[in-house]
Amino acid sequence: MIVPMTATDTLALLGTNFVSAFQSEMDAIMAPLRKHIALGRPLSMGKELWEYVVSDSIPGAVWNGAGHSLIDVMITPGVGGDVKSVSYGPTAKQTTEASMYQNFDQTAKQFFINKDKASLWDRYVNGWFAKAHSFQKYYLIGILREKATLDCNLCAFEVTDSIPAFNDNLCTFTTKMMYISGVAPADFIKIRYYNSKSRMEILFQKKCWTDPTYTLPIYKF
Repeated sequence: MIVPMTATDTLALLGTNFVSAFQSEMDAIMAPLRKHIALGRPLSMGKELWEYVVSDSIPGAVWNGAGHSLIDVMITPGVGGDVKSVSYGPTAKQTTEASMYQNFDQTAKQFFINKDKASLWDRYVNGWFAKAHSFQKYYLIGILREKATLDCNLCAFEVTDSIPAFNDNLCTFTTKMMYISGVAPADFIKIRYYNSKSRMEILFQKKCWTDPTYTLPIYKF
């Protein structure tokens, strides 16, 4: 299962100085961009950049991203974090989507056409958990950026040893997607299979950036 971590537990994982280190790392990146932001020019920051900042804000961590592994940041040997950088608007109830697990085997598209929930679950849900459990410990680290202010919050999740079993009622089809329940608390995370991109996606819900028990403010623009 994917279980939300409290802000206290998140700091215990990332280090007590993580927030100040993240602020400093981001300030160095944003400084030359402030002129362009002030002129209203769109800000473009690749996903790897966020991985660098997270990695460099954790003592002893090693960047491990660029698609080489499900782990973007190796916190300690065998213990890693998958960094998801997403954004949300001032009235949003959820963030933009991020890729969670991609499999280009084209049989998945046929599963979708046939409304074969069990096969899609096995390919993507079980496939993702198999990858996550290949590490000693695996964490999801959501970097949630407010579009208007550029301020950032962090919400982290632990992946436990428990693998949710397939149930037909946990999957719902739309024209382009299959929504997946029962993997994580619905008030924190929404998960879906997006057929055209052959991938499972994650969307963080509003509670991730509004509940002080779980939300860790990490950057002030």
